[in-house]
Amino acid sequence: MPPRALRTAFLATLSALAGACATDPAPIAAPTLGIGTSDTYVAALADAPRPGPEDLFWWRRFDDPALAEWVERALVGSPDIAIARERVIQAQALLDGARARRSPVIGAQLRSALGSRGAGSRGSDPRASLALDWDTDLWGGLRQAQRSAAAGVLRSTHLEQASRLAIAGITARAVVEWREALADLAALADALALQNDVLAVARVRVEAGLSPRLDVERAQAEVAAVEAEIARAGIRSQQARTALQVLAGERPHAGANPPAGGGVAGSGEPATAVPALRGALPVGRPADLLRLRPDLRAAEEDLVAASAEVGVARAELLPRLGLQGTIGLASDSGILDLVTASIAALLDVALFDGGERRAGIDAAESRAREAGQVYRQTLLQALEQIESALVAAQGTEGEIEALERGIAAAHAAVAQARSLYSAGLSGLLDVLDARRTALAQHRQLLRARGDAARQAIAVFEAMGLIGESG
Repeated sequence: MPPRALRTAFLATLSALAGACATDPAPIAAPTLGIGTSDTYVAALADAPRPGPEDLFWWRRFDDPALAEWVERALVGSPDIAIARERVIQAQALLDGARARRSPVIGAQLRSALGSRGAGSRGSDPRASLALDWDTDLWGGLRQAQRSAAAGVLRSTHLEQASRLAIAGITARAVVEWREALADLAALADALALQNDVLAVARVRVEAGLSPRLDVERAQAEVAAVEAEIARAGIRSQQARTALQVLAGERPHAGANPPAGGGVAGSGEPATAVPALRGALPVGRPADLLRLRPDLRAAEEDLVAASAEVGVARAELLPRLGLQGTIGLASDSGILDLVTASIAALLDVALFDGGERRAGIDAAESRAREAGQVYRQTLLQALEQIESALVAAQGTEGEIEALERGIAAAHAAVAQARSLYSAGLSGLLDVLDARRTALAQHRQLLRARGDAARQAIAVFEAMGLIGESG
């Protein structure tokens, strides 16, 4: 048989032997807790709609343009997302390296030396050589390393999506906090105007000798208390706006570019209502989590990578078969001639390593079992997050309805108490009491509406709804 045909047959035999001897680890199934396609959430309403494509961009479903604007600015400019994107690039580079390690390595060397050739003459001695080194991957260790690296790329991609989902949720909640603080400022501004009216009436009655001086002092104390609340609400507004700018990757500055709107007295901010979700809150099924939650999908790829690493560790325990070859060229007359050519098989066997390789297998198998438990933990946490968010969202709806009924009665009580006090038919304490009750209920309603928006955001987050990056 010609030498070339012999080498071809030899390589084919090695490849077949490598495939037959590969020690692939058994795949580890992700622990899905027995979730089926017909399962539903305990706290889900029977008539809740299923999520649609528009819910992947759920921030556009709120009635506040600023919320959608800020979320999309953060998705473009957030450093966290940029960091996650760079980690995808790094994981891809690791995969390229793992794929390259399965290919032959060919090196070249050129040498030219000056020396004497007798009778005082000098000449050069040019030489060239090519070297081949190829790990045949007899037991599939390099292939498993490539499989682990490929899972790492997918994991990094899913973690980038998880980062985008987290930034969208944090930004949306910051907008809700900002709008809530602005609405609180508006409510407090109205309360301050009313309290100043009460103070003016108290002064008139005191000057007329119809009320004690104590009424003026009480009214002044109430004005000061409302002014202090306005200062606190202003701080919350500024802090929330600064947080939004940082989330969008921007340096904090005075102009926040909010949509045009009416102003709040003394704040320079637009006065808008707390964001509310348009339409019903969609609810998926537990089985949807397995394909939608990016952190869960990342945990699944972690499991794949850990399983592949078991194969890598097992291959380290077995002999390594490599092919090495060289071709040497030399020239005495300016023409390169073949001088040497060789090809050899190298079998590398570890006879004794003190148990290091066996310990590596044990560690890899333990990491694979750990990855399975991490997946299970991630799934349990996802289920708990959705159940809690659904319960909170439904409870907040009832709270808002009750507060809206109470506020109408509280405002009527304030008007009546003020009229009676002006007519001298009741004391100032009745007016202050009614005003405090009305203001407290109004602020409680603002918080409840903010909680409703936050719970809706939490449901979208827990379900893993996030559109792909552009």
